Amino acid sequence: MISHSCKLGLVLPEGAHGRMVALAGGSAERPPPRGAIQALYEQAFDDLLGALDAGEPIVFAAVRGAKTRVTLRLPEVLCARVRARLASLSLKLTDFACAAVQRALSNTEGD
Repeated sequence: MISHSCKLGLVLPEGAHGRMVALAGGSAERPPPRGAIQALYEQAFDDLLGALDAGEPIVFAAVRGAKTRVTLRLPEVLCARVRARLASLSLKLTDFACAAVQRALSNTEGD
């Protein structure tokens, strides 16, 4: 079975993607295992969608300061779910991605 993916261009606070890479098992000397970054972002996006579906209050904070551009390939089904949620909440992809990444990092780093 072929898994179709879509490419997403994200703008994240500087350093956030690097922390996600480290969380995926990467370091300054070596990259994370193949597919680990994609899986981590998939999980972060899916967790945020689940929280929204469960009615949890979510804060979509403004992104201030330096930012980094990141391009990811995620499953089409997940991208469609994210886009539908963005439309229903009148959000931009950057707002959603930043909230998802912050939640993922907070849950694992204890922030």
